[in-house]
Amino acid sequence: MRQIFYLVQKEFRQIFRDFSMVRILFVVPLIQIFVLGNAITTDVKNIKIVFHDQDKTPYSREFINRFVHSRYFKITGFEEDYTRLSSYLDSGKANLAIVIPRHFQRDIVLQKKPDIQLLVDGVDGNSAGVSLGYITDIVQQYQERLIEYSPDLSLQVKNIRRVEMEPRFWFNPNLESKLYIVPGIIALILLIITLFLTSMGIVREKEIGTLEQLMVTPIKSYQLVIGKIIPFSILGILEIMISMGFVYLIFGIGVKGSLLLLLFESSIFIISTLGLGIFISTISDTQQQALFVAWFFMIFAILLSGFFIPIANMPPVIQHITRLNPLRYYIVILREIYLKGTSFKDLIPETVAMVTFGLCLFFAAVMRFRKKLG
Repeated sequence: MRQIFYLVQKEFRQIFRDFSMVRILFVVPLIQIFVLGNAITTDVKNIKIVFHDQDKTPYSREFINRFVHSRYFKITGFEEDYTRLSSYLDSGKANLAIVIPRHFQRDIVLQKKPDIQLLVDGVDGNSAGVSLGYITDIVQQYQERLIEYSPDLSLQVKNIRRVEMEPRFWFNPNLESKLYIVPGIIALILLIITLFLTSMGIVREKEIGTLEQLMVTPIKSYQLVIGKIIPFSILGILEIMISMGFVYLIFGIGVKGSLLLLLFESSIFIISTLGLGIFISTISDTQQQALFVAWFFMIFAILLSGFFIPIANMPPVIQHITRLNPLRYYIVILREIYLKGTSFKDLIPETVAMVTFGLCLFFAAVMRFRKKLG
């Protein structure tokens, strides 16, 4: 234990002696949370829309007003020439165009079905699909208002019994994407910091020559690995506490579940990523090589974590590969504790997976490490 204690002391002195390392640990993550938390969103807003109203009746104007008062759409113009609508989409002045046909009001009063044409820019398929969902909702609300309040419609239509759905969204009633995104950003930052810093740990010892000094000391391989992991584990816990405080101040997002449980799960995740970083350090000869290998693993970890793309949407083979990714489990844990207040018994599968991953990497790092140069 004494050898490990002295190694931990040495690591802390080495970390805080380099002011750039302190900035990386504490300043950079705060900037990333602020910028990425506001930039990354799944909400589709400010959809640019242009109208071509051939009817120009009270009914058509009321229909257009539904879009004017919507927070998702931004009216960019009212075009009189139908042939010019394509130029709006080609130039990017509009994301979609809506054509209201002639006799729109007359067809509604006569209980006919008026056809509304939508011209949609489909380059961004996700945004286009979400936009169509918004429009469908607006049309449905417009129809319900006509049936309930229009004196021109017959009583037979008014008295139709309709099935009405009243959705209730638990845990995120306003469907704010930041509540889903920000906890994931905390996990990404923790992965990046711990993986990059530890992956260069033993390699740095080689390059500056201190590994030779460690060779002549009575220190075993596992003691050296533990001595490298403990300081960054403490700094990782400190960093996540600062990040959670910063997230609360900036976004107003607090932890609904147990804070102790979140710190416990974070400790397991940190050990997993530190074990991976130490393992990378043992198979690398230079800091540049360690940085490249760490970046290679990090790209796969982020893309296969479910942060950007739901794992259920991936091919079955890739879904099985994601089981080797500790970030996948940690993001689930963070969101469950942050948004739902989930208890430990419901997080046992993810916890066991992270513990298994961390132990395997730790033993792999010990086995790979040889107390010698090169």
